[in-house]
Amino acid sequence: MELDIFNPSRHIRRIVLFWLSMLLAIFTSLFSYLSFMIDQHFILALVQLIFACISTYVCYQSYKQDCSFSLAIVYCLASIIVVGIATFIRPLNYGVYVWACLFPILFYLVLNKKQSTTAASFALAIQLFVLSMKEQSNDGYIHIQLLVNFVLCYLCIWLAAHMLEAKRQTSEISLGQLASRDALTGVHNRLALIHNFERYRQESATLPLSLLVLDLDFFKDVNDRYGHTTGDRVLVQTAALIDSFTDEHLVYRIGGEEFCIALHNTNIMQARIKAEQIRIAIEENVFNHSETPISLTASIGIYQCDHFKSLEEVLDIADKQLYRAKNNGRNQVMVCNSEQDKLACSQINY
Repeated sequence: MELDIFNPSRHIRRIVLFWLSMLLAIFTSLFSYLSFMIDQHFILALVQLIFACISTYVCYQSYKQDCSFSLAIVYCLASIIVVGIATFIRPLNYGVYVWACLFPILFYLVLNKKQSTTAASFALAIQLFVLSMKEQSNDGYIHIQLLVNFVLCYLCIWLAAHMLEAKRQTSEISLGQLASRDALTGVHNRLALIHNFERYRQESATLPLSLLVLDLDFFKDVNDRYGHTTGDRVLVQTAALIDSFTDEHLVYRIGGEEFCIALHNTNIMQARIKAEQIRIAIEENVFNHSETPISLTASIGIYQCDHFKSLEEVLDIADKQLYRAKNNGRNQVMVCNSEQDKLACSQINY
């Protein structure tokens, strides 16, 4: 089971679901055997056996990968059905209805918060309907107390599960922001690029994807002359300027003064136009502040990705174009088309 740092609870939830579904598969298999061999409840035995099989499959899927939405829905409905039927068939003193208290925990493991709320409400309504259909015991007051205690226990577990899920979502959003954002500039970082690249690679099989790698020319001189505080301020301003030209595309800071822009649904010619707009904007912008203005230029390398290459290969090719730009005088754009040989990458002069 792999750990996703942008969804840290995913790993834990899969482990919990794995063991819970395994235990449910074992218990319902045992209950099915007892229903068939001892109590002669063949319908109940069959329902329990089917649920045990579904639990086994969910256990296998949770070990290999996340459960699909359709499987999650089937599992939730199956759990409601098997507990409902068992509650209806078995006497109340067997306490089968107590298993319904697992519903909120199970639902919040496999569904999102809104879906879990709906499922938990539906499950409670079904269970109350089944219990009301049962023949009351000799003392009706005891039966009412049973219903009240069951509902209160169910609601408490439901509330706890709901609050934990809400807190989990809020925490993971915050942690995701911390993990994926560059602390200085606020744009995405290299870790976020690594995390997103697999999706980019798959999308590039059907839609063009171009990667821009941008490096500020002679930025070391800015740090040496004006100090690192000023250099940091210039980096923040540069990131904001680049971000203003990228629309819905994501900007990543992948090095000290090196940035990467992933241009979705953008071919090499469109990427060249966008890169030139960014280059001119940086050249014409006045950085720092009016009292100590700083002028900068940038060199940019472009590569149109294909779905066969890894991130390291893509960045390596784009970096080669970037350094070609620097070697040819800086403040220019170099482009390489993935359909051509790396050595045949063409130079764009302005």
